[in-house]
Amino acid sequence: MASPSTDVDVVIVGGGPTGLTAAHLCRTVGLSAIVLEQRVGPQRSPAAHAINARTFEIWRQAGLEMGPVLAAALSPDEAGRVHWVTKLGGEVIGSLPYERQGDEMLAITPTPLRNLSQHRLEPILATSEIDVRYQHQWTGAIDHGSEIIVEAVSPDGAIRFNAKYLLGADGAGSAVRRSCDIEMIGPRSIQSFVMIHIAADFRRLVRPESGVIFFVVNPSSAGTFVSHGEDREWVFMVAWDPEAQPIDAFPTEHWSEIIRSAMVEPAAPFEVLNVSVWHMSAQVAQAYQQGRIFLVGDAAHRFPPTGGLGLNTGVADVHNLIWKIAAVEAGWLDAAALATYEDERKPVAVFNCEQSLQNAFKLIEIPIAFGFTQDIEASTHAMNSVLADDVGRAGVVAAIKNQAIHFDLLGLQLGHSYEGSLVIPDGSDALILDEAARDYVPSTRPGGRLPHAWLPDGGSTLDLIDPVVPTLLLAAGVERPSELLDFKVVVAECPAEIWRNAFGLTQRQCLIVRPDQHIAYRGDISRWSDAMRNLMSAPTQ
Repeated sequence: MASPSTDVDVVIVGGGPTGLTAAHLCRTVGLSAIVLEQRVGPQRSPAAHAINARTFEIWRQAGLEMGPVLAAALSPDEAGRVHWVTKLGGEVIGSLPYERQGDEMLAITPTPLRNLSQHRLEPILATSEIDVRYQHQWTGAIDHGSEIIVEAVSPDGAIRFNAKYLLGADGAGSAVRRSCDIEMIGPRSIQSFVMIHIAADFRRLVRPESGVIFFVVNPSSAGTFVSHGEDREWVFMVAWDPEAQPIDAFPTEHWSEIIRSAMVEPAAPFEVLNVSVWHMSAQVAQAYQQGRIFLVGDAAHRFPPTGGLGLNTGVADVHNLIWKIAAVEAGWLDAAALATYEDERKPVAVFNCEQSLQNAFKLIEIPIAFGFTQDIEASTHAMNSVLADDVGRAGVVAAIKNQAIHFDLLGLQLGHSYEGSLVIPDGSDALILDEAARDYVPSTRPGGRLPHAWLPDGGSTLDLIDPVVPTLLLAAGVERPSELLDFKVVVAECPAEIWRNAFGLTQRQCLIVRPDQHIAYRGDISRWSDAMRNLMSAPTQ
């Protein structure tokens, strides 16, 4: 008996933040999509937590209500600092701001970075507006060139989908990627950690030094506390060798004792909810596409957590891809343009991977400043001696301050720029992120994100951009050019003051902005139609 089949534009394997975002974007551009997720429901334990400004901007464009999302996030007052401590609740040796979360950020983005734990985010993303099939395990796909037959197993038995495209958003161990024989390039396991997830109200323990990350430097109990709500949930990360010490071999009390040893008040109540092993990797897929199959998110790249870039890079992946699929299906972009997904996004992943790895390795400067060795007793003595000495303490504080870029990557988050056939260069110098990962300078240079500025109606300039077709952006009051009917394009006007002061453009200039809010063309209005012809496979008749 043949399995029941369903026709759909896009099948998305994986119901994490990347896959769910892809489904929302498909809905926005008019593509039908089904998400297949083998879990019984959304993520249950904390995982990623840093949601940067660009990710929020993408969700705004996808039509997500920001109220529930922001309400679930931690406030900057609670999650705005990173501390290095002797123990949780003990002496704070040094601190750094955790990214830029203040109201001053509203000058460059409508949605500043926030900390929102993945297990609280996924239920918000998995709305009734998208089709998410939990307990559906993807089992295979056959690419017939013009369509893909996708097979899965549901609680009711085998099922198949006749899809036009398949997105592998199924995480680091992606079955979709393995089925395509696509290799990951880079170290698979740099270090392993045990993640102890606990329920605890540690407000009294940590305040007034609230923060989102607490690095415990004491050699006898070294690890990292991550707050997912200081009155609710925490995770303690400890370096661990799961092959030498399988976590199943230890009772719950063992993990409780590890937590107690890292606190100044061992009697403070908490409950161990879950213990798991996580392997830190630094890998990028050799290829992002095979025919009508695309890899997105962690299926395409795995980063160390140092920088909070993994989830955010995945969301930007699908933002780059979905509008292109819709354009191909609508007939105004050639199918060959789908190759630009890899051309544009893989360099971003490589850079983000390298930056995350640098951040991870840079943290070793702090134990070096303390003079730590493999000998725990000697290292504990070294810590006490250094903290009792003004010169030694100053060296540790300097090493902590040297970690600032790890927690301040605004230029990387908002400043990445694309090159290639869907961007028309104008001869201006490219932004070099190696020199500007921390600093974001708004620019209308082709390839970059359109700068944000507040409009008189309270919206953002980003809201002027159509999510389906390119937007021809003009200064208000400028006569609209001819030939508009020859192209799939919408026209939007920008207030003259913003055009002049925020964008630095003259009235004779225009911008063509892609549906992903990246600028494709900057130049004289008289040449806009030539630019459109270069960007599209053919004008729409």
